[in-house]
Amino acid sequence: MPAPEDDTVRFWGLASTHEQLDGSCLARREAAPRLGLATFLYAVTPRDTEVLRQDLATAAARGCRRVVVEDRTPRWVEAELLLDGWAAEDELRLVLPDRQALAGTAPQHRMLRAEDADPAWAARRAMLRTDHLEEDARHGVPERPVADTDATVAHRQALERHATYFCAERRGDVAGFVCAWRAPSGQGVVEDVFVAPEHRGHGVATALLRHAVGALRAEGAGPVGIAAEVGDTPGHLYARLGFRPHRTVRSLSVP
Repeated sequence: MPAPEDDTVRFWGLASTHEQLDGSCLARREAAPRLGLATFLYAVTPRDTEVLRQDLATAAARGCRRVVVEDRTPRWVEAELLLDGWAAEDELRLVLPDRQALAGTAPQHRMLRAEDADPAWAARRAMLRTDHLEEDARHGVPERPVADTDATVAHRQALERHATYFCAERRGDVAGFVCAWRAPSGQGVVEDVFVAPEHRGHGVATALLRHAVGALRAEGAGPVGIAAEVGDTPGHLYARLGFRPHRTVRSLSVP
């Protein structure tokens, strides 16, 4: 069974089961089928429209509402989905070149493995809930249920068995966290960069990124990739630190 082409997509599917359908592959997290990061179709290469619709029906029955568009995906598939009313979303991929250090400086903050600093995920759950509420307000939609945040936390807890989470401390509190994973390709992947609102503006995010990149390079990673929403503030921060725009990754979702 093929793996997702994009390392970041592959990272989010580490805690999912993977099933080969007729013309695509289904990554699914049974405990949270609505979580698009963990439940999605990829390697979508149907031979015709009938196979595509059969795979979509099978995926929908398992709770999947997201399709990842890859280089191998025939162009007509995306056109077909757009015609059917699926919504497209582009995400930026930026890469820090091999052996290049992050630019600039950052205040020193104590860094700990998250399993030691926040073993019960209390601090990280609070930050993820804040992120969900901020995102919902930014998009002008109703606040998502607490159960959705709990499902997100459970997914991250499962990912922690495959990747390393780090926490930054500031004034005795867990101020932020980050995740680092070395992909089979040899590229490092940095994800989940979060800072608690009361600790923003003090260089915590930069310190987290610097620590995550250092940990990945110590594991032998070459280039280090990071994702950002198009037009969102973090993408500009990553670019200032030396991450270079590399490509976009498109996915389509049922509205």
